[in-house]
Amino acid sequence: MKLPICYYGDPVLRKKGEKVVEITDDLRRLVADMIETFDENNGIGLAAHQVGKPLALFVLRKYIHREDDKWDVTEPIVYINPKILEYSDEMWVEEEGCLSIPKIRLPVERPVRIKVEATDLEGKRFVEELEWQNARVVMHENDHINGVLYIDRVEEKFRKPAEAALKAIKQKTEQK
Repeated sequence: MKLPICYYGDPVLRKKGEKVVEITDDLRRLVADMIETFDENNGIGLAAHQVGKPLALFVLRKYIHREDDKWDVTEPIVYINPKILEYSDEMWVEEEGCLSIPKIRLPVERPVRIKVEATDLEGKRFVEELEWQNARVVMHENDHINGVLYIDRVEEKFRKPAEAALKAIKQKTEQK
């Protein structure tokens, strides 16, 4: 079932996610609904906060770079109670967008490589090393479960021109 997205200005987006203590049928249903929601909204990832559930949980599809310079994506991957263990010193800047902040893309500096540990939907802990786009997506979603939005990481000179659009989204959210 496609879930409603929480938009900028919704207080749930600023909450720290609660640790998931048990993998239940309700949690599995939430994950399936989150995957359907980000697929139907042309997203690459989605944190539980973005559908009104402040949990330490996100789902995403990793990018796969093909030999013909095009991209594919993986099957959905579930990250329960993730923790980023390492960040590279090497940084890079790339524009990011967010389903909770529609139609705004701004440059964000993030590490090139990370190591993350999480639990999958079967209850198994895993550790993976990611780089470039895949590291960026994990960091973006991990920020959500800590109440941080990508716009919090944007330099003032780039954020300032977007302030009017951000204010409009926030006002529309607050009117609901």
